[in-house]
Amino acid sequence: MYVSLSDIAAKAGVSAATVSRILNDKVPGRVPETTQQRVRQIATEMNYTPNRLGRCLKSQRTMNIGVLVNGLCNPFFAELLDTLEEMIVTAGYDALPDTGRRVNNPDVRGLGGWPVDGILMWGLGHRKVDRSLQRQARGVPVVYMGHSRSDECDFVAHDAAQGTLLALDHLWERGHRKIAFASPPDLEFPSHNVRHETYDAFCLARRMEPIHFEIAPSTEIDEARQTGFRRSGFEAGGRIAEMPVQDRPTAVFCYNDLTALGIMSSVSRRGLRVPEDIAIVGFDGIAEGDYHIRSLTTVVIPSKQICAMSIDLLLRRIAGDLPEEPRQVILPTTLRIGSST
Repeated sequence: MYVSLSDIAAKAGVSAATVSRILNDKVPGRVPETTQQRVRQIATEMNYTPNRLGRCLKSQRTMNIGVLVNGLCNPFFAELLDTLEEMIVTAGYDALPDTGRRVNNPDVRGLGGWPVDGILMWGLGHRKVDRSLQRQARGVPVVYMGHSRSDECDFVAHDAAQGTLLALDHLWERGHRKIAFASPPDLEFPSHNVRHETYDAFCLARRMEPIHFEIAPSTEIDEARQTGFRRSGFEAGGRIAEMPVQDRPTAVFCYNDLTALGIMSSVSRRGLRVPEDIAIVGFDGIAEGDYHIRSLTTVVIPSKQICAMSIDLLLRRIAGDLPEEPRQVILPTTLRIGSST
């Protein structure tokens, strides 16, 4: 049964206005502490729940935050969404997730028909979604997460170039001189281009022949709802294992952990030893990499820190506490060394 402020007021012997001020921590000094305690106790006993609709009407806010992430078949995004939801709820909002399944008809003002006060976005590399965000989200703050951008917008990203160098320097120090880069050829993320450019520059500086090992195009990966990374990594591992020993790379730096795990499973099944015959490094830092038969060496994206800073930035945008100039933050990555190298 719905409990109103008037119900609590009648039982406490005070006015509904007094109950409202007490429960909203806007108590005038003349209300005795004993009265405040009694009202709160009665509200608890009656299982009082604030009228959210009323609060929204009063504040002119929906108390909803839209969260756009890639398909949850990738553990990275499942872990990310769990972290975001917990932080958003702690801040007093509800999280409305969307995985981009409506990419052909995106609606960012109302995710799934629900209006939102702000939007967080990580990992949707579809230009159509991006254009739709910029077109529709006028007046709705948007914070992009994970990937740096060249345009004028708010983002909190990881340093893709620094992370790539961490991986490549680690492999070089382990004595590898034939290092391949396994990646889709056509992802639209700026960090994807940064990793390619950093890899090429690394090879040039060390007079090492670059080996670009293309896995499935992003269209095929998206159709597989991110499980395509693991599958295409597995297929790439088969091609690597079949190469003549003199041509085969001794190490592979992978676009993400799912690709790395797919390659590691594939080459192991075909008789190659990891890391003795081929070393493998991923990028993301998903927990699953620790529990493979060979723990995965991986570049760890500081996802929890990115989540916390992005939510704080978005809430300050919603409250109007920031100047119009975009806030752009890039955080360093770390290298978690496993037994795959």
